[in-house]
Formats: sequence, structure tokens, C-alpha cells
Amino acid sequence: MFLSLPQYEFQMPAGLNVPGGKHWRVVEMTLHAPWYLLTVEQADTGNLDWATSRTLCIAWETDLADAIKSIEASRIRGLVAMIPAWASPTGQWSSRQINEVWLDSSEAGKFVTLLDAAGKKLEAGILIEPPKAGPSGELLLRLNGGSRALRPRSAGSGRTRRRSSHAK
Repeated sequence: MFLSLPQYEFQMPAGLNVPGGKHWRVVEMTLHAPWYLLTVEQADTGNLDWATSRTLCIAWETDLADAIKSIEASRIRGLVAMIPAWASPTGQWSSRQINEVWLDSSEAGKFVTLLDAAGKKLEAGILIEPPKAGPSGELLLRLNGGSRALRPRSAGSGRTRRRSSHAK
């Protein structure tokens, strides 16, 4: 989904780069489908009073769910869905703040449900049929105003709730 080319690589100073990391000034969108910006607080280990954030650009909803499961919920600062022109009311790329992420799993696979600040289900993805088996889903993330997770949890844990209550 994201394409980077060697001429756009940015050489970071050795002390600022992460091992194996590469930085890019430009990336191209090769597939016009929704993608996600997940902002996470990253504490400065040398100064406990100061923290920075990092933002992950994630192309697939299942990768988004996996990323959320691997991060302590209280460190997540925000989640934005980037909506392509073909699925946006403006006819241009647009964005929506996401406040809840649910994961449903069955033998058919995984299905991610995203709810915005108004509790409305995001309907901008490539249409796939959600798994039929299982009446409940796992709440992976709930943000308060899109800025802070309300519930602490360890990676991989979650609550369940009836599917009908989050399929708005």
C-alpha cells in the first residue's frame, strides 16, 4: 500500500536512527483504500517527566488490531482513519477520529469494527463479510475523546460484548 523509492530515503544521523530503520521523505499510496494513523506515547527513559509520541501508518485493519494488542492501551493517544476519495463525502481524501476498535474472530477469519466519536461504524473499507460464528467481539481499544485509553490492560487481553451492540 505504501511505496518508497531510494531517491526519497533520508539519512538519519547514526545516534538518532533505530537499528535497521530507514526514514523516507516521500511515500506513495499505491492502493486507494483506508489506512490508519495510530499515535502512541513513547516515554524518554532518561527523563521521566518528558515523553514524545510516535505515529504509525498502518495499511490493514488486521495489522491495526495486532498493533493495538501489542501496545499498552494507556500509551495510545489517538487513532485516525484516512478515508480515500472514493469513500469520502467530499470526493477527496478525508479523515475520521476513531474512538473504539473491536475484533471479531471465527474460522472464517478476523473482522475489525471501528467506531468514531459519535459511535458510528466506519463503512469506508473494502467490503468483506464479517465472520458468522461467535456472538461476541473483543474490545481492543476505547479512547476518551480520541486522546486517552480509558481502561488499562495487558497486551492481548480484552473484554467481550454482544456483536449487535457495536455494529451500529
